[in-house]
Amino acid sequence: MTMRVVVLGAAGQLGREVVKALVTRGHSVVAAVRRPPIPALNSGARIHRVDARDQAAIREVLKAQDAVVNAIGAGTLRHNEVESSTTAVALAAAQVCGIQRYIAMSAGMVALDWPLFKYVLRPLIFRNILAEHLKVEELVKASALDWTIVRPPKLTNGPSTGYVASVEPLPRLFSATRADVAAFIADELDRQAYVRQAVFVATKR
Repeated sequence: MTMRVVVLGAAGQLGREVVKALVTRGHSVVAAVRRPPIPALNSGARIHRVDARDQAAIREVLKAQDAVVNAIGAGTLRHNEVESSTTAVALAAAQVCGIQRYIAMSAGMVALDWPLFKYVLRPLIFRNILAEHLKVEELVKASALDWTIVRPPKLTNGPSTGYVASVEPLPRLFSATRADVAAFIADELDRQAYVRQAVFVATKR
C-alpha cells in the first residue's frame, strides 16, 4: 500500500537512507530538513524546509500525511535535548493532524547490561546520549500513536546486506548499516509487524 510519509531529519546520514528506501518502495515522501541538504537529495522526494521545534510549522508539513519517520539525531555526545524536544513536537503535531503511524529512533544501548558499558562507558562517555534515547522512548510510549521504536547498535555506512530484527536484545551483533535500518523501516511501514513495540535491528553477519 502506498503511503504518504514525512521523514524528519531527512538531510542526515540515516534520513537520506530512509528517504531513498521509501521512494524506492513507491511511497510519496516529504523530506523535512532544516537547511538545504548538501549534497542534494537525489531521490524523488519533495523537500520541505522546516524547524522541527516549531509546532505550527511541523503541523503544516504533517497535514494530509499517513506516517512520520523521525530520523533526527543529535550528532554529539554532549548534553543536548535535540532528539527529545523535536520528538515532543512531532508527536503532538501527529496527533493533531490525525496521523497514527510513527517510527522513532533510539539505540540498542538502552538495554545493554554489560559491566564494561554499565560501569565505564555509560558514565564516562555515553550518559548524555543514553539519557536522550530513554527520554525519547518514554515520550513515544506515552503517546496514543501506533509507534515503533527502532534500536540499532552502532550505525555504519555501506549497502544493505540484510538485517535481523528482534524484540529481544541482539548481544552478538554489534553494528547496523544505515541502509539496513532504512530497509527495516520501509518493511515495517509495509508490514506493520512491530506496532507499539521497540525493536532491535542489526545487520546480519
